[in-house]
Amino acid sequence: MRTAILILLGVYALAALISIAATPSVVDASEEYLDGRLSNDEFVERLAANGIAGLLTVGATVALLVLSIIWLQRIVANHRAVGRRTTWSPGWAIGGWFVPPLVVYAVPMLVLRESWMASDPTVASGDDRWRKNSVNPIIYVWWVLYGLAPIVFIAAGVAFQTGNLGGDDDDLARSLIDGAGFTVAQSIVGILSAAAWALIVRGITARHSALTGEALAR
Repeated sequence: MRTAILILLGVYALAALISIAATPSVVDASEEYLDGRLSNDEFVERLAANGIAGLLTVGATVALLVLSIIWLQRIVANHRAVGRRTTWSPGWAIGGWFVPPLVVYAVPMLVLRESWMASDPTVASGDDRWRKNSVNPIIYVWWVLYGLAPIVFIAAGVAFQTGNLGGDDDDLARSLIDGAGFTVAQSIVGILSAAAWALIVRGITARHSALTGEALAR
């Protein structure tokens, strides 16, 4: 499970890098199209690389969400099986991703926080001293990048769409030019978020395995 998640994170990061690399070409194509130097077909063709990156990003994101939910549910379930009296149940490890406000992901962050503490292999089963453990700051870093930063991007995306409501290729070209910086910033945040998630998954899995001897989460 851990390995599959890390591979998908690599795919996601690669797609984000492709998007960043393709952005100058997309802007140039949009400007040339608006100036009449590119036909409609040529314009669409020049956007192909960016479109492929978008498809890779969406596919990797969906797969990552599914595998990450399963991974976290198993972590919490195994902690309870070895006597950890956790506040958050295995059900919350799944349902917490879907409770309002959806984009913020406050519940998953709290489940991850508790899971990090509960996975301490130096505290014996049935001993509640794990609750006094410190939490790796990377969990909060991930939450800011994945749960809070997207709110800004969503608001900016709505603003761009509102300013380009025509829906034709001219409006698309203007939107791509105006939103180039936004696209790059979103991709960079996505890469940083993926790196933070990789560290969390590796860290909790290693601690969990040392505590339980359970290889299921790997």
